[in-house]
Amino acid sequence: MSVTPDDHEWQYNPRHSVPDFARHAERAAALSRATRERRAARYDIAYGDSPLSTLDVFPAEARGAPLHVFLHGGYWRGRDKADYSYVADALVPSGVTTVVMNYDLCPAATLPEIARRTREGLRWIHRNAAALGGDPDRLTVSGHSAGAHLIAMALADDAGADRLEDGAIKAATLISGIYELAPVLDITVNETIGLRPEMVDGVSPMRHPPATATALTVVVGSAETPAWIAQSRDFATLCRGRGGRVAYHTLAGEDHFSIMARMERPDDALSRLVLDAAGAKE
Repeated sequence: MSVTPDDHEWQYNPRHSVPDFARHAERAAALSRATRERRAARYDIAYGDSPLSTLDVFPAEARGAPLHVFLHGGYWRGRDKADYSYVADALVPSGVTTVVMNYDLCPAATLPEIARRTREGLRWIHRNAAALGGDPDRLTVSGHSAGAHLIAMALADDAGADRLEDGAIKAATLISGIYELAPVLDITVNETIGLRPEMVDGVSPMRHPPATATALTVVVGSAETPAWIAQSRDFATLCRGRGGRVAYHTLAGEDHFSIMARMERPDDALSRLVLDAAGAKE
């Protein structure tokens, strides 16, 4: 059965499948502004030399706390850590020091460069965890959409000399990610992303699955498009088949953008998955 360009765009471009996506972005920005007004934090800490290699840290009350890193979405071409400060409201009250991490964006950087720098950033955070107020032996990560993809690539088992040390990342929660990038070649956002056919193999986590030392929680919304749901389901199946510790969850009724509203408070469904993976207190 042939797929029309319009259907392909709908399946793989969430802004086409979720008409009111802007409402979710506005809500997240407002929540994040309120978080920054209420919570102590350290802003714009550099973890690398490139312009957006920065992070914000929202410390838990106790030093040496579990440390969690969140990466935002935006199809590698938009959004900012400041849009997601609110995730600290879900994690800090449970004793988890929360890092919200930026990364370079297309087209100023290529996707292979962004993936490599993200891995370097996570390595930097692990090495500097104590200075950030966290425990390097209790480092977990999560990401939404493009952020989930970048975490999956950072954990690639076959990264050679760049491979993260086994156990550096205890657990990862991957939210509404994309793991096979060939479909991106044929959607309109690629005009900005600049993904080329020769890049696809090197930046597709389905072809470079994570090391099994890191426990994975793969999450997707039931109201996302069938192709996007299949990306998460197939990736979870692949990782489980390699012997990894993998949990797969579908959040009922959530689309690609509404799903992040499940990570606003400690008792939200998505927050609970992240906190459980972090070994946080009740």
